[in-house]
Amino acid sequence: MSKLYTGMNHLDGNILAAIDFETTGRRPGYHEIIQVAILPLDQHLQPHTKIPSFYLNIRPDHPERCEKGAGLVHGIDMDLLQLHAPRQARAIDMLCDWFRDIDLPQNRLVIPLAHNWAFESSFLKGWLGPSLVDQIFHSHGRDSMGLAASLNDKAFFIGEPVPFPKLSLVTLCKQLGILYENAHDAMADCRATAELYKRLLTYES
Repeated sequence: MSKLYTGMNHLDGNILAAIDFETTGRRPGYHEIIQVAILPLDQHLQPHTKIPSFYLNIRPDHPERCEKGAGLVHGIDMDLLQLHAPRQARAIDMLCDWFRDIDLPQNRLVIPLAHNWAFESSFLKGWLGPSLVDQIFHSHGRDSMGLAASLNDKAFFIGEPVPFPKLSLVTLCKQLGILYENAHDAMADCRATAELYKRLLTYES
């Protein structure tokens, strides 16, 4: 029998989860995901105590494609990935095993929450392919960057100062006083994104 988890009631059994990737560059389909984190969230947008997270380093199939700038951002040791991390195909199998093991009710999926979901989702589709993405992830993704941009639009529309001139995760967390350590580690980014989304939902200028 499938498991019923505590979550936001209006999600109808689907589970909201923060998601983040570290990659070898900025071109989906060419550059690869080398670290993935999926952090399920409860009804308070806190890490879920009943659903395990998914957090994995992944060996790139094409390390020669890695942009120098990407390594400076995430700081992941590519040599260690080659020695110890699972290959891309094995990592996909591990993700599928994780989704199977959390055992959501029939036809219920993971609703992704990301900072800049357009970027993250393009890599997700390039990694898994559209069909497998649709088997695991709900199409109604949430985006903390998009929410901050919408609050800017709202402020402008009603004649108030735009609250968030810059929309990076680091800048927004700093502005709102959110503790954000180990930036550009995928799990740290998930935790920061979840807290940022929560703060933005209750934001008042």
